[in-house]
Amino acid sequence: MPQPKARWIGIGVTVWMTLWMGSSSRPAAAAEPNPSRVTPVVKAVRKVQGCVVNITSEKRAGSNARWPFSPEESQRRVNGMGSGVIVDERGYILTNHHVVDRVQNLDVHLADGSNYPARVITSDREMDLAMIKIDAGRPLQAVAIGSSEDLMVGETVITIGNAFGYENTVSVGIISALKRNVTLADDQVYRNLIQTDACINPGNSGGPLINIEGELIGINVATRSGAQGIGFALPIDDVKRVAMEMLNTRRLAGTWHGIIAAERLQDAVRRVIVNDIQTGSPASEAGLLPGDQVIKVGDVSVTTPLDIERGLLDLRPTQSTKMVVFRDGKSKELPIGVKLFQRVTPEAATDSVMKLIGVKVVPVSAEYTTAASEQLHGGLYVQAVVPGSAADRAMIKPGDILVGMNVGNRHLETIRPDNVIYILRQPELAETQSLPFYIVRSNNIHQGTMSLAEIPMETLVR
Repeated sequence: MPQPKARWIGIGVTVWMTLWMGSSSRPAAAAEPNPSRVTPVVKAVRKVQGCVVNITSEKRAGSNARWPFSPEESQRRVNGMGSGVIVDERGYILTNHHVVDRVQNLDVHLADGSNYPARVITSDREMDLAMIKIDAGRPLQAVAIGSSEDLMVGETVITIGNAFGYENTVSVGIISALKRNVTLADDQVYRNLIQTDACINPGNSGGPLINIEGELIGINVATRSGAQGIGFALPIDDVKRVAMEMLNTRRLAGTWHGIIAAERLQDAVRRVIVNDIQTGSPASEAGLLPGDQVIKVGDVSVTTPLDIERGLLDLRPTQSTKMVVFRDGKSKELPIGVKLFQRVTPEAATDSVMKLIGVKVVPVSAEYTTAASEQLHGGLYVQAVVPGSAADRAMIKPGDILVGMNVGNRHLETIRPDNVIYILRQPELAETQSLPFYIVRSNNIHQGTMSLAEIPMETLVR
């Protein structure tokens, strides 16, 4: 009888120990850390982390000289990675052009672990920016967009991204320098960059650079090969101008509102002020006036001109929404709608360029400009110049080829007449008196400056 008794005692001890070990191994509820450990950096990361996405992609690279005519099965697959940041709750994500360039498959991984296929909406190779879109079926957390106008060398900045494939990696550093120009290759020159010692590694491209307030102040873009602690980001004020065009209602919805707005820093507060209202536009009909501060469009609070596009993006021509503006010391509510945008015909664009800057032009291909630079994609051959016009005063002559113009820190090509119209519509021009341009003459590139005061903007094709 002693053996059975001992066996039962052993079983009882085993069961008790199992239960005790099991209960003690259950994870306890995470204790709230000491408040002194919740630093401004921790708060900023918590604020932004849900807005950051990790991007994986796949390309097919040719395995022999017959590519791209070789069958797909003979092409090797090349996987890529990058980062991005959500700028609109409907799933619009900002990243680098080089992250999504020529990819076959594009997947986005959110901070909550969910994955979605993505599609490229549009991209800007020169600025190395792209807008992609996922359909999550729910509102997503969008980042708070800050400003790069008042950045200080030495201030704390944070990067979050898919560094070397390690998702949601956080790195902290300072701004090392501002207004850096960096050449990575003959065909890729970055201007006006933010330099930081916060770690930017392969995979961080397209991810956010944020300040201590958790605001987006830059898009990570490049590292210095062979160096440590030297990374670069596109300043958000330059990014916003491109992103606004990428999310423009004309581009995405084929509608037009007629608001030309810009960001102003007044009393240390960023405000969005209406610079101009296009004649005959929905904004004009709604009673919007130059000088109005835009507070809200629909359900979107306006802190940058990009928010105006976001607020009107889903609006149809038969609908209207409420716009809240601040005018004469008080808030005012205006009903605003949109109209279908009428595309400018090539003939109308050519006539408009003649009226605006005083040149009769015809598009020419890259074979006419390659002797000056292989990076040029063509231009506008000047057939005639109107005496006394802006072009005439800028010393443009028949036989020149207009190949580009500068708007702010952006160099924009002029390959078609409507490119000139697009450039003259840019809100940044309201802040300057001159328009730098580039021409090819005798197989050399020359730079000149055109006076905006001599351009009859009232004739601009809308």
